[in-house]
Amino acid sequence: MSELFEQFVVEAQELLETAGAALLALERDPADRASVDELFRAFHTLKGASALFDMVPFTRLVHVGEDTLSLLRDGRRAMTPELADRLFRALDQCARWVAALEGTGTLPADAGAVAETLVRGLAGGEASAGAAASAGEVDAFPWVAALTDEERRAAGGGTLTAIDYTPDPECFFTGDDPLALFRRVPDLRLLRIEPTEPLPPPAQMDPYRCVLRFRALSGAAVEAVTTAFRSVPDQVRTGTVTLAAAIAPPAAAAQGSLAAAMLEEQARILDLPGTAAERESRRAAVARAVTAILTALGRPAQRATVAAACGDAGSLRRFLADGPPAETPATAASRSAPAPRRALRVEPERMDALMALVGELSVVKGQLGPLVRRAGDGETARDMKAFAARLDGLVGDLRHAALRLRLLPLARVFDPLPRLVRDTARRLDKTVELVLDGAETEADKDILDVLGEPLLHLVRNALDHGIEAPDRRAAQGKPPGGTLRVHAFQDKGGVVVEVSDDGAGIDPAAMRRAAVVKGLLKPDAAAALSDADAVRLVFAPGFSTAGSVSDLSGRGVGMDAVRAAVERAGGRVELSSTPGSGTRVRLSLPLTLSITRVVVVEAAGSLYGIPVALVGGVQRVPRAEIRAVKRAESVVLRDRVVPLVRLRRLLGQPEDERAREADCIVLAELGDGPVAVAVDDVGERADVVLRPMTGVLRGLRGYAGTAVLGDGRLILVLDLRELL
Repeated sequence: MSELFEQFVVEAQELLETAGAALLALERDPADRASVDELFRAFHTLKGASALFDMVPFTRLVHVGEDTLSLLRDGRRAMTPELADRLFRALDQCARWVAALEGTGTLPADAGAVAETLVRGLAGGEASAGAAASAGEVDAFPWVAALTDEERRAAGGGTLTAIDYTPDPECFFTGDDPLALFRRVPDLRLLRIEPTEPLPPPAQMDPYRCVLRFRALSGAAVEAVTTAFRSVPDQVRTGTVTLAAAIAPPAAAAQGSLAAAMLEEQARILDLPGTAAERESRRAAVARAVTAILTALGRPAQRATVAAACGDAGSLRRFLADGPPAETPATAASRSAPAPRRALRVEPERMDALMALVGELSVVKGQLGPLVRRAGDGETARDMKAFAARLDGLVGDLRHAALRLRLLPLARVFDPLPRLVRDTARRLDKTVELVLDGAETEADKDILDVLGEPLLHLVRNALDHGIEAPDRRAAQGKPPGGTLRVHAFQDKGGVVVEVSDDGAGIDPAAMRRAAVVKGLLKPDAAAALSDADAVRLVFAPGFSTAGSVSDLSGRGVGMDAVRAAVERAGGRVELSSTPGSGTRVRLSLPLTLSITRVVVVEAAGSLYGIPVALVGGVQRVPRAEIRAVKRAESVVLRDRVVPLVRLRRLLGQPEDERAREADCIVLAELGDGPVAVAVDDVGERADVVLRPMTGVLRGLRGYAGTAVLGDGRLILVLDLRELL
């Protein structure tokens, strides 16, 4: 069942995401019938899918969750923040179990106890394992209290609809079919068929007379059940009962004898003759069967441990006699640690290999251009040009198609935000409305991996530092509830994500004071900062204006980590804030990390690449306009004094002794502000496949990697942030 199990894990992850989103919507609007139905369907599907495998705690938890949602759907229970918290805890626990299932194939050893705790929370402490119906229900349906443990497990538990149907003995002549009626009962959990009188010998039995009584339990509401019996209302009685499923295994003796026989049979299978391949296949099957039997006996063991004991019948019998080994703390930690979830169904390594081949093909295609130019203007040259043009189009389409395979919607990183905002706002006693826009915007999966953590940092900062408490907002004439907006869109071949709030904003004066107190700036230097530069101090390492450290923020690592992560991916961070009105942070990232667009520059006869994402402009500046104080230089660009550095000096190369009237300047847009980089010359813009440094060059600072241009020339791609 491995393929079916893998499918369950993937579908369970998707269902839990759907349930989380529906629960958030339901908490915002308890009257949202569509969200109730969607949440109920998710729990119901999880219950049915998990029942295919031996994971009773999982099935029990989602079953009780389904019962709770059934009460909500029928109006017999109201949605409250406390109930939402309990449902969220149930979903979180299911997500942890699914991660454990993906990693180890089994639930953690404490799953049963954890499930019972969560079940009691969902039931409000009213039901416990093995509990019978209340006194009034016992009077109405006494057979419910007499259900066996096996029947309780079949019924599941929670609030159920009891059905007591005694057909008319002549029902067959009136066209009624009792079994057909029960086939129309929604969510039928249990059906008992009993004779209403002692049955006569078969030879004396009248086949046209009904002498049976039908008793059943359904998970659907009473109204839905009675609809199935609308043709025989005088013969059926329905009502609501409360029943918790018994999860204890059957009597130990009966179960033990059967299990012992099953285990002995598995040991015998190991001794059957056959080829090496057949014996290996049997060992794998025996390991799966023994693992399932031990789990049913309450003696769970990891499949790898059981498989190691299935070398032969003797080893298996010794293993069963000694009992499964105790789980070590390290093993327990590995079982409970959530397994990483892949964003793509196809292994990422295969996608990376495909993109590498496409990149190499692009480079080889670029080498065809010089050959065509050297061919002249003859007929062969014209044919080569036509071939080159066609090949160029095909390679472009192939690259685009390969990139599309790696593109995923930003919803992947947006999905955790509503839950994060909801939980954090409740902890801080704030009212916050989250507005998500552009979740359908697509980017490379590597970009999504880079974007996830910075986005969480920004949202936490906005909730903790940006949006004020309701009473403070009311005193300032603002609505009590704040608004946090996350907006994404594609721009200039990249993806942009903006996080903005209508909170207190950033006070430049407070930033200057904090910079002086922390020793980052002298008082005179802090006073000379413009308001925009003072606000950008939030990106300084270790900088924070928080009065205290909490588990949300205040350690001075959030914004610095945001900028570092984004810039490592070839993007940039922009910040704007208005005191009293709010803050906006703009993250600009390339669409993909597989292919990088660079500006080719020259210095001391060598070629280098600068990522286009960092280039704000290129222009020639007369040397007379460059001001120098000792070895420091600056230039006025776009009505702003910008520091100027020379690439030759950054790379430790000799100065250019040639007399030049003007310098070629590349304006680099970095997080701390623009920097003018003087180069010898600027060449083409090119899409290249960036190869990271390897071997002894791996630790070389200042270089992002190497790339090959279309004509075959090798360039070094610069990491200006490290160089500067």
